[in-house]
Amino acid sequence: MMMDDGCRLWTKVTGNGPAVVLVHGGPGWWDVFHDLSLPGFTLHRWDQRGCGRSERRGPYTLARFVADLAAVCGAEPCIVIGHSWGSSLALQFAQAHPEALSRLVLVSSGGLDGPPADYRSRVAERLVSTSEADPWIARISANIADRAIAVDQARKLNTPWFEPNPVCAEALLTELSALPDRAGACARVAVPTLLVHGAEDLRPPSVTDSLLAALPDAERVVLNGVGHYPWVEDPDGFQQAVREFLVS
Repeated sequence: MMMDDGCRLWTKVTGNGPAVVLVHGGPGWWDVFHDLSLPGFTLHRWDQRGCGRSERRGPYTLARFVADLAAVCGAEPCIVIGHSWGSSLALQFAQAHPEALSRLVLVSSGGLDGPPADYRSRVAERLVSTSEADPWIARISANIADRAIAVDQARKLNTPWFEPNPVCAEALLTELSALPDRAGACARVAVPTLLVHGAEDLRPPSVTDSLLAALPDAERVVLNGVGHYPWVEDPDGFQQAVREFLVS
């Protein structure tokens, strides 16, 4: 898909039914929604600019990424599902284009204040006990609750594997952290919003308390025994929670 500035983004469309645009995490990473199943909906997957199969070029700004997401969504109101960093991008899009969404789902969001103070130390503890030699796979596996299968799940999530883009990540996270009054901006998001979080996520469900308080029409579902990738760790529970919200 070609953007208005000439940047080519990788996209893939599967399924039939109302449009659901999936916004992957990172930033600087790529789409890992290949195992997400949502029968009865058309799923739009894409790699954000500078990431994965998309052209590796900027600018790496929130405004540009919001514009890219608007292009992927198209002219008709759609459902947007964002994961991790993707939930922050989806929220920025919802604030800028409230008319463009029919529903919003924020999965494993970091909330408005980011991860808890002990997040990095908890990741480090899990990495010490992980025998995986690939540092990228080890890092992803640290965020999966079932330690017995965490590395295998991380490998499946990251197949195919692409080189992360640290320049993109640093630019976007720096800009996001400098935004003033993020809670106040959430008041513009009147669309029904579902927060989906794993009870065992190293960024615990409580990090989304700020979103529940700030968003006018939000609810939260917490999945037990699940870490940072609910559609992989509990596909049935994830699908049920999302489908019930979308058809309600």
